[in-house]
Amino acid sequence: MDHIIEKKKKTPKMIILTIVIIAVVGLLLFMIREASGKSGMRVDAERITIAEVRKDLFREFIPATGIVQPLTTIYLDLQEGGRIEERFVEDGAILTEGQPILRLENTDLKLNLLNQETSVYNMIMQMQIAQNSARQNTIQKQTQVVDMENLLKEAKRVYDLNTKLYDKKIIPMQDYLESRNYYEYTLEKNRLVKSILVQDSIASSQQIAQQ
Repeated sequence: MDHIIEKKKKTPKMIILTIVIIAVVGLLLFMIREASGKSGMRVDAERITIAEVRKDLFREFIPATGIVQPLTTIYLDLQEGGRIEERFVEDGAILTEGQPILRLENTDLKLNLLNQETSVYNMIMQMQIAQNSARQNTIQKQTQVVDMENLLKEAKRVYDLNTKLYDKKIIPMQDYLESRNYYEYTLEKNRLVKSILVQDSIASSQQIAQQ
């Protein structure tokens, strides 16, 4: 007579054991597959580059983003400020000594230069006026010297003549003394005029040298 065999129910221990066995078997299969070196990866054909393998210089570059800093930085200070009108070189250019970099526009500096030029022009005009005045003064003094030379010659002629006439008792003593006094006066005045001319010439020369 047949008996009904009841199906055994899976206990939690059996379930855990089954899971552990499956995990161990899967791990063994994965390790065997990795060891055999038959792993694969799907790659798009457009991303594959095929080239001949040959012996050559190996060049490797890595693109990177950064900021280039100079080894030496020199700051130029301007004695006078202004507005930049023109720039002759760009940033990072190699310069040589004396090469212009910028052209500045300074209205105040231009105005000062114009005022200085005007002052110099006025000073030059004053120098020319002073020189002309000195020349005219020199000419006037020279004319006075010439006039005094003529007066002195005439006074000496009259004095010499009156001396002879007085010695011969032809003219009175009064005429003789007047001619002598006038001659001496003219002689002294001629000496003073020449001395003044020399001093004026020296002063004019020093003034021109100073100017």
